[in-house]
Amino acid sequence: MKLVTFTASTAAEALARVHDELGPDAVVVNVRRVPVQGLARLWQRQGPIEVVAFAPDSRDRHRQALEQAADAYVPYGDAPDSSAAVSGPHTRRWRSLAWLESMGLWPEYVNRLEAAVTACYGSDPPGLPAEEWQVVRNVLAGFWRPASTPAPSRAGVHVFIGPPGSGKTTVLCKWLTQCVLAEEQPAQVWRLDGHTANTAEFLSLHCEMLGVPVERFPKNEPGESDLVFVDLPGVDPHDPAALTALRRQLRELPRARIHLVLNAAYETTLLFDQWATFSTCGAADLIFTHLDEERRRVKLWNFVLGTGCTISFLSAGQKIPGEFRPAASELLFPRPANACM
Repeated sequence: MKLVTFTASTAAEALARVHDELGPDAVVVNVRRVPVQGLARLWQRQGPIEVVAFAPDSRDRHRQALEQAADAYVPYGDAPDSSAAVSGPHTRRWRSLAWLESMGLWPEYVNRLEAAVTACYGSDPPGLPAEEWQVVRNVLAGFWRPASTPAPSRAGVHVFIGPPGSGKTTVLCKWLTQCVLAEEQPAQVWRLDGHTANTAEFLSLHCEMLGVPVERFPKNEPGESDLVFVDLPGVDPHDPAALTALRRQLRELPRARIHLVLNAAYETTLLFDQWATFSTCGAADLIFTHLDEERRRVKLWNFVLGTGCTISFLSAGQKIPGEFRPAASELLFPRPANACM
């Protein structure tokens, strides 16, 4: 991967240069405004825009090919010590169920899955690992609840909430970029203060590059067909005053669809605590981030089986637009080590 730096006087000019020289598939890694140097500071208020980007190479296309073959992947077949990989507190006749438990699926939900599997297929697993895994995958996928917002460009007021460090602003930028560049959908962004100040200057700069208006204090209520993204500061789930202020602010937003953004790399017990706290704020669905930092995505099935909340999107990495896609049951199954999200 070769990073290329572009400098231009405006964000639109910088983005045009990226597309002209690296192509439409170019990935933007970083955007910043370069400080004005020397005596130029006397008459020039703002410096140029610097964009760092790269074009996907053949290795990225190879990873995409691996992604297409992931359905045939038997995860516990790769373990160096297969007996250790599937060991758990319970003795299970279905090796794949024991492996799921060892990878983070809580015992109560493994028991629920086991009851469903044996009710459909009997107590004896198929002889071939691939056949057994396919049976378990099919039953587990039956618990999946599809999101009611499948299209990224669906009109409405989309509000992102969650604890600090969950990746809310990055998710907003990825979603916004897909709508504006890929789907040519007009949008606007509200960067609002909350219980604390909203310091996401990167968001304003990114919107400038896309030609998207940013409101710090919106004056007009959006129309039925408008697409609005609302960025709020992260809230400490252990701060009652901040949570009360967040609920009050959410009630004042018109027709808000609230998305709870959580960092998938955190431990499951912490994620459940965060979900329980923020679920009182009226979140319509969950968005999990940092999938590139967590290979044990099996643990996210705990939320499918243990909550009434739908997982709507999955995000990996900090690159924009990067990997951001509607959630689907197959994306929560283990992937080959060299496959993309």
